[in-house]
Amino acid sequence: MCAGRAGWPLPGCAALAVLLMLSIGCQRSEGTVRAALPPPVPETGEPVIAVETARVRRGSVLQRISAPGSLVARRESRIGPEVRGRIERIFVEEGDRVEAGDPLFQIDVESYALALRQAEARLDRARAERHKLAADLARGRNLHRQEVLAEQKMDELTTGLAVARAAEREAQEQVALAQRNLDNTLVRAPYAASVAARLEDEGTTALVQPQTVVVVLQEISELEAQATIPEVHFATIREGDAALLHVEGLAQPIATEVSAVGDVIDAATRTYLVKMRVPNPDRHLKAGVFARVDILPRAKDDVIVVPRDAVRREDGRTHVLVVRDGRAEAAPVRLGVVSEDVVEVMRGLRVDDEIVIGEKASTLGPGMRVQPVPSGRPPSQNTAAAVVDDRHPGSAP
Repeated sequence: MCAGRAGWPLPGCAALAVLLMLSIGCQRSEGTVRAALPPPVPETGEPVIAVETARVRRGSVLQRISAPGSLVARRESRIGPEVRGRIERIFVEEGDRVEAGDPLFQIDVESYALALRQAEARLDRARAERHKLAADLARGRNLHRQEVLAEQKMDELTTGLAVARAAEREAQEQVALAQRNLDNTLVRAPYAASVAARLEDEGTTALVQPQTVVVVLQEISELEAQATIPEVHFATIREGDAALLHVEGLAQPIATEVSAVGDVIDAATRTYLVKMRVPNPDRHLKAGVFARVDILPRAKDDVIVVPRDAVRREDGRTHVLVVRDGRAEAAPVRLGVVSEDVVEVMRGLRVDDEIVIGEKASTLGPGMRVQPVPSGRPPSQNTAAAVVDDRHPGSAP
């Protein structure tokens, strides 16, 4: 024991204690510094980053193209008179439903009834004139056979009868026209529809040119959904493709299919029109309602697909990090269908290429050394519903 006779430590022992304390402090400090240092690096001096990877596979993508749209009446007609006159009576009000042939409004018939009687009188006169000339020609033939009537007179009688017959036919057509005008004073519904608007009242003088629109009809027992689709999808959508219409206020989307695809792309908007029929037998849907349209073209089978988070866009270029010889290399790609989970790669990758996915795919620098860690995700070869990116193919999600 390092102590004197009175129990006090000797000077050598004190020095030894100080050295021991310093040694302990240095060891603690060294441990702290080691804990703050980066992980060991290989002999080359480059850090190796552990990354999640996956293999490129072939699969199917069920494409979904979303676009705004609206419901419109399959037919809308602005009904006016075919003959000029004062509106005597309107039989319908806005909101009424009519069947084909139901009366809509009546034009005053007095002048047209009078015109019909006049035409009938002219027909009677033309008919009488034709009978008279036919009798004259019969007598003339008897006289001509007796060489009493000259040949020239016979020609005049024959021509006169032909003219009378033409006049009779003309009078018949005038009667038919007058009857038609009289019939057209009562305007009827051309098809079963709803009265969307009543624009005039009784007493108004309705014109033919420019036409006075009295009522507006809409056929709403079957509506039509219309959507404008970007031109990048011009070769994708076809007649018969399934579609879903999402209308505000309806709990479930309306299932239908594409009935018509426009042949012309609008030069101003770079879009084309797609139409879908919407049955509306109970008329609970209204024309003009906004709808979100999801069109589901046929699935694209046997295409190269990768996880969506593997794709990155930098400086206007789209690429995927591919693991080659222990390094992450940027491979430029061209994209097709972009879904919520997977992306179709049209060019730039091959089946079984090992690619970086997950968080590191968007933060890792090309050229860095990596240690692949296979992903625990299921393979992406199954069919996946896709929401198409409306940008040009090749753009990143």
